Amino acid sequence: MTIESNLLDSVNAPEQSPFTECPTSNLAPQAEEFWSDDAFAKGPTVSIDLEKEPFAISSSSKSLQYIQGVLQSDQVYIVTNLMGDHSQTLRQPQTAWTIGRNRAAALPLQDRSLSRRHAVLLYVAGDGFYLVDLNSMNGSYVNEQRVQQRQRLQDGDRIRIGATEFTFFLSAEARLLEPLHPEVLARLTNTESRQSYIDFSELNEEISFNVPKR
Repeated sequence: MTIESNLLDSVNAPEQSPFTECPTSNLAPQAEEFWSDDAFAKGPTVSIDLEKEPFAISSSSKSLQYIQGVLQSDQVYIVTNLMGDHSQTLRQPQTAWTIGRNRAAALPLQDRSLSRRHAVLLYVAGDGFYLVDLNSMNGSYVNEQRVQQRQRLQDGDRIRIGATEFTFFLSAEARLLEPLHPEVLARLTNTESRQSYIDFSELNEEISFNVPKR
């Protein structure tokens, strides 16, 4: 049985779904009022032709919408601002985040052109993140190409589901940077200074920004 078949079976049987629910108490106040209307979640999906619609970031958008997949040691999670005006960290034990109009989805979005259970962002250990379309009415697109069942995601991919567009980022590497020199750090953190700027020219030339390696 394929991954897609397992996902479809799961979403068709909500009581046995392995996905973590996203309670409405975690939503922004304006979203709480929006989701309180059950008619929205249970209403018909608005059909749109994504292949004829321009695939571009709206110039009226106040901020870049995104989902960032993070791999950190043995932890896998996502960070996103799709559900409000601030970023949230979402952890899911099976690393499978449902996306849709249903308020029980991990990422419930206020988009009438989304299916109630539209897609899943899935992480496969040792392989990467995938966008899995759950036979949605309007489909899911990665870089203007319609997803056929599932698509492996790369850093910087542009994704469109319904009328919602966002960028996928992948953070799979980390490095430890050199510490700043104590005198430099002291000047940066000095809140009692009357100067509106920090004059580093007063520092001795032999003092670099970073602590010298031994």
